[in-house]
Amino acid sequence: MRSLKLEEIEEEYKDLWPGGHWRPKECKSRQKVAIVVPYRNREPHLRTFLHNIHRFLQKQQLDYAIFVVEQMGNKLPFNKARMTNIGVLEALRVYPFDCIIFNDIDTYPENDNLLYRCSTDPKYTRHFSVYMERTGYKELYPEFVGGVLALTVEQLRKVNGYSNDFWGWGQEDDDLNKRVKLANMSFIRSKTEISRFKNFIHKRDRGNEPHPCRYKLLALTEQKYLTDGYSNLNYRVESINYGKLYTHIKAIIPEEDYTKWKEYIKTIGC
Repeated sequence: MRSLKLEEIEEEYKDLWPGGHWRPKECKSRQKVAIVVPYRNREPHLRTFLHNIHRFLQKQQLDYAIFVVEQMGNKLPFNKARMTNIGVLEALRVYPFDCIIFNDIDTYPENDNLLYRCSTDPKYTRHFSVYMERTGYKELYPEFVGGVLALTVEQLRKVNGYSNDFWGWGQEDDDLNKRVKLANMSFIRSKTEISRFKNFIHKRDRGNEPHPCRYKLLALTEQKYLTDGYSNLNYRVESINYGKLYTHIKAIIPEEDYTKWKEYIKTIGC
């Protein structure tokens, strides 16, 4: 499949508002949905994702906007969870969203009948990408909630967002799953044929290697989830660009945060 240029995609979606925002003219959507996409060094994937996801969301008559949150600089490992936290807080500054969908840049739905919505029952969050191309459309493991998932703004407040402590690849979604359970909620996992997702096959990004301490951090979720997340998020916005296809948030994590984290993990035996 040829990867379209951004200008070609913009030509296809002429009725978008600035920041990749769209809502139907003929009806009122039941939910206002922010699509939050953590990002670094994946420009070809971004173009393909945008080309597919706008068509999908507009078919569902959603009031939505897309927020791509880019971690700037290459000195620090990628911190996907911090980028998602930043995306939520910055999205809520510009529009009263009530549903947040976290979508990996390399993953998009195959079937238009899969409804990108949050659960209307406050006890349940939603995990969409149970069956993915890269796993042969097989369930990865029973508690897996990575890829694409949806929580209401209120549910995210209850769990204090994602942990900020997962640098590099892996386990930040498992930590979120534990937070959801600790807040007396649970994920509904879409185990049907319509829950199939395409993936871009690629090598692990440099700076996004698995950290050997990630499982020890995961074991500490219950102890620290109320103090690790939105409540201690530290970042600086370098710029926000309300482009035609998406809102591009360039975020900087202070290097001293990573230095402090390296000292912290020594105290837990890493």
